[in-house]
Amino acid sequence: MSKVHKFVITNPVLCIACNACMKTCIKHAYMRGKLSKKRLDVLTLESGKMPNQCRQCDDAPCANVCPTGALRIANSCVELCEEICIGCKLCTIACPYGAINIDAEFPPSIQEEVERHLEAGCISGLKSIAIKCDMCEGIESGPACVGACPTGALVMVDPVFGECKFGKKVKGDMTPFLKLIVPDVVFKDIPEPTLKKPKEPKPELTEPLEIKKEEA
Repeated sequence: MSKVHKFVITNPVLCIACNACMKTCIKHAYMRGKLSKKRLDVLTLESGKMPNQCRQCDDAPCANVCPTGALRIANSCVELCEEICIGCKLCTIACPYGAINIDAEFPPSIQEEVERHLEAGCISGLKSIAIKCDMCEGIESGPACVGACPTGALVMVDPVFGECKFGKKVKGDMTPFLKLIVPDVVFKDIPEPTLKKPKEPKPELTEPLEIKKEEA
């Protein structure tokens, strides 16, 4: 089998670059007690637009170079422990997809200090750490971006069990796309595409309208 880690990927044919996945990613990260930063980025390329996020590499180059073990292979994916990350940026260099960023935010406990000393540049408590897709660990329903996609372009793939998780609506046939991504796996739970109902034509007038002219 060519792939063993579960991962989230986007079908660019169905993506409309609405940024719904990016917004819900930030929201659910905050709800899970993580930094409220985006863990995927909607890229604009010559060939089109689509989200880019961690591909959960089986060999995990980012985990191999992490000096603290903050990045590690566990639970069939590449996990990130934000608490022990030191923000060294080695993972951002090693990642072949550019799917890891270094970022930080001010915790509420020092917000007043931030406002007082913003110009001084001597604010305590700000720690830069690695930011990457963690498959929405802690959410039973799985990655939030998958459920938020209005076209079903995002899909979570588990190649070991041959299972996929799709959004509420899938507005296209995902079978050819998944065959290209994981050709050795046969998926049986691919939903039928949700197609728009054709608009009913307006009824034609059977009699011409008579326009009455007002008498002078």
